[in-house]
Amino acid sequence: MKVNLRDLSFSELDSLVASLGEPAFRSKQIRDWVHSKNAVSVESMTNLSKQLREKLSATHCADGLATLKKTVSRDGTIKYLFGLKDGLSVETVYIPEEGRKTVCVSSQVGCKFSCAFCATGGMGFSRNLTQGEILGQVTEVRRDKSAGDPTNVVFMGMGEPLDNLGAVIPAVAILNSPDGFNIGGRRITVSTVGLPEQINKLASAGLNMNLAVSLHSADDKIRSSLLPINKKYPVATLAAACANYPLKHGRKITFEVILFDGVNDSAEDSAKMIKALHRVKSKKVNLIRFNPVSNPALKPSPPGKVNAFKTSLENAGIDCTIRISKGEDISAACGQLKADFSKKSAE
Repeated sequence: MKVNLRDLSFSELDSLVASLGEPAFRSKQIRDWVHSKNAVSVESMTNLSKQLREKLSATHCADGLATLKKTVSRDGTIKYLFGLKDGLSVETVYIPEEGRKTVCVSSQVGCKFSCAFCATGGMGFSRNLTQGEILGQVTEVRRDKSAGDPTNVVFMGMGEPLDNLGAVIPAVAILNSPDGFNIGGRRITVSTVGLPEQINKLASAGLNMNLAVSLHSADDKIRSSLLPINKKYPVATLAAACANYPLKHGRKITFEVILFDGVNDSAEDSAKMIKALHRVKSKKVNLIRFNPVSNPALKPSPPGKVNAFKTSLENAGIDCTIRISKGEDISAACGQLKADFSKKSAE
Protein backbone atom coordinates (compact mmCIF):
# COMPACT_ATOMS: atom_id res chain seq x y z
CA MET A 1 0.00 0.00 0.00
CA LYS A 2 1.26 3.47 -0.88
CA VAL A 3 2.21 5.86 1.93
CA ASN A 4 0.10 9.01 2.09
CA LEU A 5 2.27 12.14 2.04
CA ARG A 6 0.02 13.61 4.77
CA ASP A 7 1.32 10.95 7.14
CA LEU A 8 4.91 12.18 6.85
CA SER A 9 6.53 14.66 9.20
CA PHE A 10 8.51 17.47 7.63
CA SER A 11 11.78 15.69 8.42
CA GLU A 12 10.49 12.44 6.93
CA LEU A 13 9.50 14.28 3.77
CA ASP A 14 12.96 15.88 3.62
CA SER A 15 14.52 12.42 3.85
CA LEU A 16 12.21 11.07 1.15
CA VAL A 17 13.13 13.88 -1.24
CA ALA A 18 16.85 13.35 -0.55
CA SER A 19 16.49 9.60 -1.16
CA LEU A 20 15.02 10.36 -4.58
CA GLY A 21 18.07 12.45 -5.45
CA GLU A 22 16.12 15.71 -5.54
CA PRO A 23 17.16 19.13 -4.21
CA ALA A 24 15.90 20.11 -0.75
CA PHE A 25 13.52 22.81 -2.02
CA ARG A 26 11.34 20.08 -3.55
CA SER A 27 10.31 19.11 -0.03
CA LYS A 28 8.79 22.54 0.58
CA GLN A 29 7.01 22.42 -2.75
CA ILE A 30 5.41 19.10 -1.81
CA ARG A 31 4.46 20.43 1.64
CA ASP A 32 2.78 23.41 -0.01
CA TRP A 33 0.75 21.15 -2.28
CA VAL A 34 -0.30 18.78 0.48
CA HIS A 35 -0.96 21.20 3.34
CA SER A 36 -1.63 24.60 1.71
CA LYS A 37 -3.02 23.89 -1.75
CA ASN A 38 -5.20 20.94 -0.70
CA ALA A 39 -3.82 18.62 -3.36
CA VAL A 40 -5.31 15.12 -3.38
CA SER A 41 -3.04 13.60 -6.02
CA VAL A 42 0.67 13.62 -6.80
CA GLU A 43 -0.18 14.21 -10.45
CA SER A 44 -1.69 17.62 -9.64
CA MET A 45 1.64 18.92 -8.26
CA THR A 46 2.46 20.68 -11.50
CA ASN A 47 5.63 22.51 -10.43
CA LEU A 48 7.32 19.15 -9.84
CA SER A 49 8.99 17.53 -12.80
CA LYS A 50 7.16 14.70 -14.50
CA GLN A 51 10.00 12.37 -13.56
CA LEU A 52 9.72 13.28 -9.86
CA ARG A 53 5.95 12.85 -9.91
CA GLU A 54 6.39 9.41 -11.40
CA LYS A 55 8.96 8.44 -8.76
CA LEU A 56 6.74 9.77 -5.97
CA SER A 57 3.63 8.06 -7.32
CA ALA A 58 5.36 4.67 -7.31
CA THR A 59 5.43 4.57 -3.50
CA HIS A 60 3.40 7.53 -2.23
CA CYS A 61 0.04 9.21 -2.72
CA ALA A 62 -1.79 12.33 -1.58
CA ASP A 63 -5.26 10.80 -1.48
CA GLY A 64 -7.99 12.70 0.30
CA LEU A 65 -10.86 11.29 2.33
CA ALA A 66 -14.03 10.13 0.61
CA THR A 67 -17.09 12.22 1.49
CA LEU A 68 -19.77 9.62 2.14
CA LYS A 69 -22.37 12.03 3.43
CA LYS A 70 -22.77 15.75 4.03
CA THR A 71 -25.55 17.29 6.10
CA VAL A 72 -26.18 21.02 6.45
CA SER A 73 -27.88 22.53 9.51
CA ARG A 74 -30.23 25.49 9.42
CA ASP A 75 -27.63 27.43 11.45
CA GLY A 76 -24.93 26.81 8.80
CA THR A 77 -23.15 23.99 10.61
CA ILE A 78 -22.04 21.19 8.28
CA LYS A 79 -21.51 17.59 9.36
CA TYR A 80 -19.40 15.36 7.14
CA LEU A 81 -19.04 11.61 7.18
CA PHE A 82 -15.63 10.75 5.73
CA GLY A 83 -14.72 7.29 4.52
CA LEU A 84 -11.31 5.81 5.29
CA LYS A 85 -9.26 3.40 3.18
CA ASP A 86 -10.17 0.37 5.32
CA GLY A 87 -13.91 0.95 5.00
CA LEU A 88 -14.34 2.63 8.39
CA SER A 89 -15.66 6.17 8.71
CA VAL A 90 -15.49 9.22 10.96
CA GLU A 91 -17.52 12.38 11.40
CA THR A 92 -16.22 15.93 11.16
CA VAL A 93 -18.10 19.15 11.83
CA TYR A 94 -17.67 22.62 10.32
CA ILE A 95 -19.04 25.39 12.57
CA PRO A 96 -19.36 28.95 11.19
CA GLU A 97 -19.57 31.69 13.81
CA GLU A 98 -18.96 35.40 13.86
CA GLY A 99 -15.21 35.95 13.64
CA ARG A 100 -14.28 32.28 13.26
CA LYS A 101 -14.83 29.19 11.15
CA THR A 102 -14.10 26.09 13.18
CA VAL A 103 -13.44 22.51 12.13
CA CYS A 104 -14.15 19.91 14.82
CA VAL A 105 -11.99 16.90 13.94
CA SER A 106 -12.10 13.29 15.08
CA SER A 107 -8.98 11.54 16.36
CA GLN A 108 -10.21 7.94 16.58
CA VAL A 109 -12.79 5.66 15.00
CA GLY A 110 -15.07 5.21 17.98
CA CYS A 111 -13.90 5.67 21.55
CA LYS A 112 -12.84 3.55 24.55
CA PHE A 113 -14.16 5.78 27.32
CA SER A 114 -17.97 5.31 27.25
CA CYS A 115 -19.01 8.71 28.60
CA ALA A 116 -22.69 8.59 29.57
CA PHE A 117 -23.69 11.59 27.44
CA CYS A 118 -21.69 10.78 24.30
CA ALA A 119 -23.03 8.85 21.30
CA THR A 120 -19.53 7.96 20.10
CA GLY A 121 -18.78 5.99 23.27
CA GLY A 122 -21.70 3.69 22.56
CA MET A 123 -20.23 2.51 19.26
CA GLY A 124 -17.09 1.04 20.81
CA PHE A 125 -13.52 1.53 19.64
CA SER A 126 -12.08 0.45 16.28
CA ARG A 127 -8.71 2.17 15.88
CA ASN A 128 -6.69 5.36 16.07
CA LEU A 129 -6.64 7.73 13.14
CA THR A 130 -3.30 8.46 11.50
CA GLN A 131 -1.77 11.91 11.34
CA GLY A 132 -2.79 12.10 7.68
CA GLU A 133 -6.40 11.11 8.41
CA ILE A 134 -6.64 13.85 11.03
CA LEU A 135 -5.15 16.49 8.72
CA GLY A 136 -7.23 15.15 5.83
CA GLN A 137 -10.43 16.18 7.61
CA VAL A 138 -9.33 19.82 7.60
CA THR A 139 -8.20 19.55 3.98
CA GLU A 140 -11.56 18.18 2.83
CA VAL A 141 -13.45 20.98 4.59
CA ARG A 142 -11.17 23.52 2.91
CA ARG A 143 -11.89 21.90 -0.46
CA ASP A 144 -15.65 22.28 0.09
CA LYS A 145 -16.71 25.53 -1.58
CA SER A 146 -19.85 25.71 0.58
CA ALA A 147 -17.69 26.01 3.71
CA GLY A 148 -15.38 28.90 4.48
CA ASP A 149 -11.63 28.53 4.89
CA PRO A 150 -11.22 27.27 8.48
CA THR A 151 -9.65 29.62 11.01
CA ASN A 152 -9.87 27.28 14.04
CA VAL A 153 -9.43 23.57 14.68
CA VAL A 154 -10.75 21.76 17.75
CA PHE A 155 -10.04 18.12 18.60
CA MET A 156 -13.52 17.50 20.00
CA GLY A 157 -14.94 15.03 17.50
CA MET A 158 -15.05 11.25 17.74
CA GLY A 159 -12.47 9.66 20.03
CA GLU A 160 -10.11 10.76 22.81
CA PRO A 161 -7.22 12.82 21.38
CA LEU A 162 -4.86 12.11 24.29
CA ASP A 163 -5.32 8.38 23.73
CA ASN A 164 -3.76 8.92 20.28
CA LEU A 165 -0.89 11.29 21.03
CA GLY A 166 1.34 9.58 18.45
CA ALA A 167 -0.78 11.08 15.69
CA VAL A 168 -2.30 14.09 17.46
CA ILE A 169 1.00 15.74 18.45
CA PRO A 170 2.48 15.78 14.92
CA ALA A 171 -0.90 16.77 13.46
CA VAL A 172 -1.10 19.79 15.78
CA ALA A 173 2.48 20.73 14.89
CA ILE A 174 1.66 20.74 11.17
CA LEU A 175 -1.62 22.60 11.68
CA ASN A 176 0.30 25.30 13.56
CA SER A 177 3.41 25.48 11.36
CA PRO A 178 3.81 28.28 8.78
CA ASP A 179 4.98 25.53 6.43
CA GLY A 180 1.83 23.55 7.19
CA PHE A 181 -1.68 24.91 7.68
CA ASN A 182 -0.43 28.09 9.40
CA ILE A 183 -3.25 28.14 11.98
CA GLY A 184 -2.31 30.10 15.10
CA GLY A 185 -1.86 28.23 18.37
CA ARG A 186 -4.62 30.25 20.02
CA ARG A 187 -6.95 28.82 17.38
CA ILE A 188 -6.13 25.14 17.98
CA THR A 189 -7.68 23.30 20.93
CA VAL A 190 -7.16 19.71 22.06
CA SER A 191 -9.85 18.32 24.35
CA THR A 192 -9.58 15.39 26.76
CA VAL A 193 -11.77 13.40 29.14
CA GLY A 194 -8.97 13.83 31.65
CA LEU A 195 -5.92 11.57 31.39
CA PRO A 196 -3.31 13.03 33.78
CA GLU A 197 -0.37 10.98 32.49
CA GLN A 198 -1.15 11.96 28.91
CA ILE A 199 -1.66 15.59 29.89
CA ASN A 200 1.89 15.53 31.25
CA LYS A 201 3.16 14.02 27.98
CA LEU A 202 1.30 16.65 25.99
CA ALA A 203 2.87 19.34 28.14
CA SER A 204 6.36 18.01 27.42
CA ALA A 205 5.71 18.18 23.66
CA GLY A 206 5.85 21.99 23.85
CA LEU A 207 3.01 22.53 21.38
CA ASN A 208 1.45 25.92 20.74
CA MET A 209 -2.24 25.17 21.37
CA ASN A 210 -5.04 25.31 23.92
CA LEU A 211 -6.13 22.54 26.29
CA ALA A 212 -9.76 21.77 27.16
CA VAL A 213 -10.79 19.27 29.82
CA SER A 214 -14.15 17.53 29.91
CA LEU A 215 -14.90 17.96 33.62
CA HIS A 216 -18.71 18.02 34.11
CA SER A 217 -18.54 17.51 37.87
CA ALA A 218 -16.05 17.92 40.71
CA ASP A 219 -17.82 15.27 42.78
CA ASP A 220 -16.04 11.94 42.23
CA LYS A 221 -19.18 9.84 42.53
CA ILE A 222 -21.13 11.97 40.06
CA ARG A 223 -18.24 12.38 37.66
CA SER A 224 -17.57 8.62 37.67
CA SER A 225 -21.20 8.01 36.66
CA LEU A 226 -20.78 10.41 33.73
CA LEU A 227 -17.16 9.65 32.82
CA PRO A 228 -16.05 6.16 33.95
CA ILE A 229 -12.38 7.16 33.52
CA ASN A 230 -12.79 9.13 36.76
CA LYS A 231 -12.66 5.85 38.69
CA LYS A 232 -9.02 5.55 37.61
CA TYR A 233 -8.16 9.24 37.67
CA PRO A 234 -10.28 11.06 40.28
CA VAL A 235 -10.87 14.79 40.23
CA ALA A 236 -7.99 15.67 42.58
CA THR A 237 -5.47 13.80 40.38
CA LEU A 238 -6.82 15.47 37.24
CA ALA A 239 -6.79 18.93 38.84
CA ALA A 240 -3.17 18.44 39.92
CA ALA A 241 -2.11 17.64 36.35
CA CYS A 242 -3.97 20.70 35.08
CA ALA A 243 -2.41 22.90 37.76
CA ASN A 244 1.05 21.86 36.56
CA TYR A 245 0.30 22.25 32.86
CA PRO A 246 2.50 24.98 31.35
CA LEU A 247 0.51 27.73 29.65
CA LYS A 248 1.68 30.46 27.35
CA HIS A 249 1.06 34.03 28.51
CA GLY A 250 -2.62 34.90 28.47
CA ARG A 251 -3.82 31.32 27.92
CA LYS A 252 -6.26 29.46 30.15
CA ILE A 253 -7.24 25.83 30.49
CA THR A 254 -10.88 25.43 29.53
CA PHE A 255 -13.04 23.12 31.62
CA GLU A 256 -16.08 21.87 29.72
CA VAL A 257 -19.19 21.31 31.83
CA ILE A 258 -22.52 19.96 30.62
CA LEU A 259 -25.15 20.53 33.30
CA PHE A 260 -27.78 17.81 33.75
CA ASP A 261 -31.01 18.49 35.60
CA GLY A 262 -30.82 17.15 39.16
CA VAL A 263 -27.44 15.50 38.57
CA ASN A 264 -24.66 18.09 38.75
CA ASP A 265 -26.34 21.50 38.71
CA SER A 266 -26.92 22.34 42.39
CA ALA A 267 -25.30 25.02 44.52
CA GLU A 268 -23.34 22.25 46.26
CA ASP A 269 -22.05 21.10 42.84
CA SER A 270 -20.81 24.58 41.94
CA ALA A 271 -19.16 24.94 45.36
CA LYS A 272 -17.28 21.65 44.86
CA MET A 273 -16.14 22.79 41.43
CA ILE A 274 -14.85 26.08 42.79
CA LYS A 275 -12.88 24.22 45.44
CA ALA A 276 -11.49 21.60 43.03
CA LEU A 277 -10.30 24.20 40.51
CA HIS A 278 -8.79 26.52 43.11
CA ARG A 279 -5.19 25.43 42.47
CA VAL A 280 -5.52 25.81 38.67
CA LYS A 281 -4.46 29.44 38.35
CA SER A 282 -5.41 30.15 34.72
CA LYS A 283 -8.79 28.66 33.91
CA LYS A 284 -12.20 29.23 32.44
CA VAL A 285 -15.38 27.16 32.44
CA ASN A 286 -17.66 26.57 29.47
CA LEU A 287 -21.19 25.57 30.42
CA ILE A 288 -22.65 23.60 27.52
CA ARG A 289 -26.29 22.91 26.75
CA PHE A 290 -27.01 19.19 26.56
CA ASN A 291 -29.08 17.63 23.79
CA PRO A 292 -30.64 14.42 25.17
CA VAL A 293 -30.52 12.63 21.80
CA SER A 294 -27.37 10.77 22.88
CA ASN A 295 -28.86 9.69 26.24
CA PRO A 296 -32.57 10.32 26.89
CA ALA A 297 -32.13 9.33 30.56
CA LEU A 298 -30.23 12.57 31.13
CA LYS A 299 -32.11 15.87 30.92
CA PRO A 300 -30.60 19.31 30.30
CA SER A 301 -30.48 21.61 33.28
CA PRO A 302 -33.09 24.39 33.01
CA PRO A 303 -31.84 27.91 32.16
CA GLY A 304 -32.41 29.21 35.68
CA LYS A 305 -30.09 26.61 37.20
CA VAL A 306 -27.49 27.15 34.49
CA ASN A 307 -27.46 30.89 35.14
CA ALA A 308 -27.23 30.35 38.91
CA PHE A 309 -24.29 27.96 38.41
CA LYS A 310 -22.57 30.51 36.19
CA THR A 311 -23.10 33.30 38.72
CA SER A 312 -21.68 31.14 41.51
CA LEU A 313 -18.47 30.48 39.55
CA GLU A 314 -18.12 34.12 38.53
CA ASN A 315 -18.56 35.29 42.12
CA ALA A 316 -15.60 33.05 42.97
CA GLY A 317 -13.51 34.76 40.30
CA ILE A 318 -13.78 32.03 37.64
CA ASP A 319 -14.29 33.17 34.06
CA CYS A 320 -17.43 31.37 32.88
CA THR A 321 -19.44 31.36 29.66
CA ILE A 322 -22.56 29.57 28.48
CA ARG A 323 -21.85 27.95 25.13
CA ILE A 324 -24.66 27.38 22.70
CA SER A 325 -24.40 24.05 20.88
CA LYS A 326 -24.74 24.34 17.13
CA GLY A 327 -25.90 21.81 14.58
CA GLU A 328 -28.35 20.09 16.92
CA ASP A 329 -30.87 19.52 14.11
CA ILE A 330 -28.28 17.37 12.26
CA SER A 331 -26.93 15.64 15.41
CA ALA A 332 -23.67 17.58 15.18
CA ALA A 333 -23.76 19.10 18.66
CA CYS A 334 -21.47 18.14 21.52
CA GLY A 335 -21.55 14.41 22.21
CA GLN A 336 -23.79 13.49 19.29
CA LEU A 337 -21.25 12.26 16.72
CA LYS A 338 -21.70 8.64 15.71
CA ALA A 339 -20.64 7.18 12.37
CA ASP A 340 -23.63 4.96 11.57
CA PHE A 341 -23.63 5.39 7.80
CA SER A 342 -24.17 2.50 5.45
CA LYS A 343 -23.89 2.65 1.68
CA LYS A 344 -27.47 1.47 1.38
CA SER A 345 -28.74 4.46 3.36
CA ALA A 346 -27.10 6.86 0.95
CA GLU A 347 -28.68 5.38 -2.17
